[in-house]
Amino acid sequence: MTRAELARRVYMAHGGITYQAAQVLVEEVIQGMTAGLSETGRLVISGFGTFKVVERKARMGRDMGKGTPVRIPSRKTVVFVPSRKWSGGKNP
Repeated sequence: MTRAELARRVYMAHGGITYQAAQVLVEEVIQGMTAGLSETGRLVISGFGTFKVVERKARMGRDMGKGTPVRIPSRKTVVFVPSRKWSGGKNP
C-alpha cells in the first residue's frame, strides 16, 4: 500500500475531512513514527505490533553479473513484529 492509497482510505472512511487533509494526516503519522523510531529504536502500537530498529551484521554476498564475492556492510534496518492478536493468520 502506498501513502496515496492510505490517504485515500482515510479520506473514504472519514467523510468529514478533505483528501488533502487526509494526505497531511497520513504524512504527520508517518513522520511521528519515524521520529519515535529514531529516538528510541522501538515503536509499539497496541493491538497491531512493534516496529524495532535492528543492526544487520556484515556478510558476504555475490555479484550476480560477475559471479564474484562482494562484502555487504552492516546496517540498521526496521523490522515489524505483529502483536499476538494478529498471529496465527487470524484477523482481529
